[in-house]
Amino acid sequence: MVNRVYVIARRESAVFICCYLLLALCIAGIYAQKSKERKKPESVNELFNTSSCIPKPYRCPHRQIQFFLYTRRTQENPEVLDTTKDESLYQSRFNRAYPTKIVIHGFGGGRMYSPSTDMRDAYFYRGNYNIIIVDYGTLVKEPCLKQMEWAPRFCAKCIAQLIRYLTQHPRGLRADDLHLIGYSVGSHIAGLVANYLDPLKDGKLGRITGLDPTIFFYMGSNSSRDLDPTDAHFVDVLHTGAGILGQWGPSGHADFYINGGSSQPGCSSETVFKTLACDHTRVTPFFIESIVTKKGFWAYPCPTLLSFMIGWCKPEDHEYVLMGEHINRKAKGIYYVRTNPDPPFAQGPPEHLKRKALQYLKRKRSNNRSN
Repeated sequence: MVNRVYVIARRESAVFICCYLLLALCIAGIYAQKSKERKKPESVNELFNTSSCIPKPYRCPHRQIQFFLYTRRTQENPEVLDTTKDESLYQSRFNRAYPTKIVIHGFGGGRMYSPSTDMRDAYFYRGNYNIIIVDYGTLVKEPCLKQMEWAPRFCAKCIAQLIRYLTQHPRGLRADDLHLIGYSVGSHIAGLVANYLDPLKDGKLGRITGLDPTIFFYMGSNSSRDLDPTDAHFVDVLHTGAGILGQWGPSGHADFYINGGSSQPGCSSETVFKTLACDHTRVTPFFIESIVTKKGFWAYPCPTLLSFMIGWCKPEDHEYVLMGEHINRKAKGIYYVRTNPDPPFAQGPPEHLKRKALQYLKRKRSNNRSN
């Protein structure tokens, strides 16, 4: 694992960019449930085209950034929220008594592609929710590097407009009651939303969950483009491709390095591209399983990654933390967790904590169902 990270890190920047682009295409191919095949770029120059990027005018609301509301009653026929019309929310099935999740996909994603579809199904299996999918999939059919510098900020600005719409609407709710879930670049977009909210008018985002935030174009010390703990009351981050396609350093109140954070069991493939793509995308089924699992992903702190990898950690009982949807928001710091190589991925709590831990998980699931 260490050797693989070291070799990739030493590659020249131009080669690294090309590799990432190929990986991004591979990722889209693995997890996107496509209604029809898309024409793939045949050269590096084609990858820098603007045909799939944001068309003018550059203002919100934008016709290609849409907000689809799903509830248990509208799972098959979602409602599009129009932030310019009060009646849009009035006439919808939105119910502020239910937990509200805003899901932001990554490149190659969309509301009709996994993991968005699987995440919706998992939540509705659990109970009543307002699930709002931010669908900007038509803008990211292929990675467009010419607008990569500013496009995430633009998307975040439009999402902030949606949140302002919800906070100011008589049937809406405060930002403090929202949970944003972002995958890859969607994690950073979720963090950038906070820059466009007014704490007095809108409140502060309640929770952001970052699913393997991308490292690409977000490296360095410029945290204004990164997800960080100031963006919400609680920020939890799951790392599965850290140091390669995902960020390595912690960026939340609680950061979870799954199986060490960089290399995932069950992801070995005949090509390095498929292996790395699997490492990065494996984070979404982990989180989705955390919504419905009866075992839970029980994580714990460890002095160093090496100590975790060789099994030298000796956490106290009270240091174990549940990773994923049902996390205790008092969790702080860096945690590690092991998973199975195939689903179901959750291994459950250690034997000596099993009874106490499963009672906690059952209580959390029951509380969320009653909300």
